[in-house]
Amino acid sequence: MGLLRRALRGNDPVIFFEHRAMLDGAWARRPYPGNEFVVPFGQARLLRAGAEVTVVSWGAMVERCELAAARSHVDVELLDLRTLSPWDKAAVCASVEKTHRCLIVHEDNLTAGFGAKLPRHWRRTGSSACTHRSSGSPCPTSQSHSPLLLDAAVPDVARITQTIQRLASL
Repeated sequence: MGLLRRALRGNDPVIFFEHRAMLDGAWARRPYPGNEFVVPFGQARLLRAGAEVTVVSWGAMVERCELAAARSHVDVELLDLRTLSPWDKAAVCASVEKTHRCLIVHEDNLTAGFGAKLPRHWRRTGSSACTHRSSGSPCPTSQSHSPLLLDAAVPDVARITQTIQRLASL
């Protein structure tokens, strides 16, 4: 709601995508925040503070990351990027510097996509953080209209949990 309101009130051109799973999902429902609630672009939301592993996600994968973080028994710091252009470099880099481990969870293919941009940014800055990406399988998930097929094509809670635990053990 706040991002869409910000897009509508701004003078700049904006492309606004919302994941179909978030349109009617119980996780995405919130009390109405009022007419003046606006979320600035490029500001990540800290959903969970932690010290062992940073998990960065956006869109419908955030709910799965929250569930995985709770089940992992690892002190996870969870960031919801909310916007990809601009993305909150300062919040992500500060969290990764604190934990030295980062898991990027996204639905896109492993090759290319926005999830590949984050580790590339850290390599340029000289960071030695251990980074892993959990992504969708290399199939056209955007064409899948079956919830079962869509769930099989994107990272699930069990796979995210296992990856968090593996990163924490490094």
